Amino acid sequence: MKKIIKGLPFVIVIALNVFAQVLHYELESMKLIAIIAGALLLVNMLIAIVLKIKHYFLYGISVVGIIGITFLLIGGPIGELYIKHIITGLYFGLFIVAFFPPLFKMKPFTIEFSEGDYSKAITKGTQFLKINLILNYLWALLFLIAIILTNITYSSNEILQTVLATAIPILLQVIIGIPMTMKLPRTLMDVVKGNQLHFESIKELFESMPFGLNKKRAEGLDVIVQFLLTGDEPTIGHLTIKNQKCTYTEEQHNEATTIIKCDSKLWLAISNNEVSGDAAFINKEYEVEGDASILLGFAKLFSTEEDVEVKVKAKSKTTEVSYKKFAPNKIKNVVVFDGGPRNEKMSKTTLATKKFCEGLEAEGAVVEYIQLKDKNIKNCTGCYTCWTKTPGQCIYKDDMPELLEKYRSADLVGFASPLYIFNVTGILKTFMDRLLPIMKPYMLISDDGHILHPDRYPERGEQGFVVFSAAGFPDLENNFDGMRGMFKMWNSHSENMHMMGEYYITAAEMLAQPVYRSRKEKVLETCYKAGVQIVKEGYVNLEDMVSVSDPGVSLSTFQSQSDMFWESMDGKEAFLKASPKL
Repeated sequence: MKKIIKGLPFVIVIALNVFAQVLHYELESMKLIAIIAGALLLVNMLIAIVLKIKHYFLYGISVVGIIGITFLLIGGPIGELYIKHIITGLYFGLFIVAFFPPLFKMKPFTIEFSEGDYSKAITKGTQFLKINLILNYLWALLFLIAIILTNITYSSNEILQTVLATAIPILLQVIIGIPMTMKLPRTLMDVVKGNQLHFESIKELFESMPFGLNKKRAEGLDVIVQFLLTGDEPTIGHLTIKNQKCTYTEEQHNEATTIIKCDSKLWLAISNNEVSGDAAFINKEYEVEGDASILLGFAKLFSTEEDVEVKVKAKSKTTEVSYKKFAPNKIKNVVVFDGGPRNEKMSKTTLATKKFCEGLEAEGAVVEYIQLKDKNIKNCTGCYTCWTKTPGQCIYKDDMPELLEKYRSADLVGFASPLYIFNVTGILKTFMDRLLPIMKPYMLISDDGHILHPDRYPERGEQGFVVFSAAGFPDLENNFDGMRGMFKMWNSHSENMHMMGEYYITAAEMLAQPVYRSRKEKVLETCYKAGVQIVKEGYVNLEDMVSVSDPGVSLSTFQSQSDMFWESMDGKEAFLKASPKL
């Protein structure tokens, strides 16, 4: 019934135009037909009002038609003008309906035709309104062009002129208007920004997600995210994101990339940005199996907001250090001194360094890995006995003589230490203090103008060294400066010891989180590659060194997630309770 009421004005106006042509536009002959047409338009419009039918075209065409019929009944030049341009009046009515309502904060007419294809959450959003405003005014332009096209003289033949004046505007809408309405909204969703959508239910959420995929951010993504939701709205379904398209299927997938197990009420709150997904994950309020890294950018995959936060970028170190290059396959014997107090499971520094060692060994190098925490190393007293009374020998009878021999016999030395108060650990610093016996007390001017102590064992040839360190802070600059400065001096003040590479891993504690698995894999892969390359080619790439220093997140994201972690451990509260009042 409603469809008939909505479409009747079109039929009446077109029928009126046909009768006008058959009766050769004679006003007197048309008056009775015009009265019937006007009455039908008026009655149909009143019925629509009673039934509360909202349809812009129904009212727009009816009002314009009734006004035109009134002119026709009055007669005169205006009546003759309308009877000869009834179709023009039809398009004029369509133009009014498209152009004016939005100017008075009314919804665009296109919403009536497009909202049936989308969920309620989408149709209520500002993005959907903006897209429909664009479509609305494009249609208004088409109706305006149609008005012009209906009044162009195409032929002197009356019948052919009528056919062309009627058909060409219709073709314009069929060829341009309909495809535009079908394809443009999807395209505009990637570029038109809108407010955060609010979902009333899980069903509404998953119905909306395929329409909201940000194609730019989904480029290259091929994942299946399985949802196993319990609670008020138990749901088993999966999202497939591939080829910059998203589909939702309400069933379980046996080969899902990521599986999310969560209470439906909580997941709805996370999706509505009412609850922090990061905090909920850190507090173990929901579970993730498989590749958890998808969660890092999951919300942004369905957002048109621009990335205004800038990631922390590691700066190039090429202007600070000239890294040594040796001949391929020169490096055969390697010793690594790890100054960390923790084991491989806990220490990100040790984890990365041992991956580097795996690369060395893969190319045939012999590697000895020494944990300095397990050694007896006494503090240097600065007595200079190793330079005066017993050259090359310290007064202490601890583990250092053996370590000095290993140090000076190696082709490559590795220094590994987590960042402790912006430098190496006390364990490693004590070890380096005790390296004094391998130098002579005399003075030597280097090629670049430095004064340094000469090597006590120059016959053993040149050596290389690499540095590995991890820190909790996300930025390289102003955190690793102390450590970098010390090893830079070690490089410039050693006659035969040369820096070949330095790997500073920022935001290292994040590597333990499942969501950052991809970054962890990248860091370990880079360190392994460095081990292979330093043996095979005699050097390592600067780009690889810099890459491990990139935390991959913005400062605000790092701050937020770090604070959430410590809050989950009750760190702040415990600190405040235990902190002495000064």
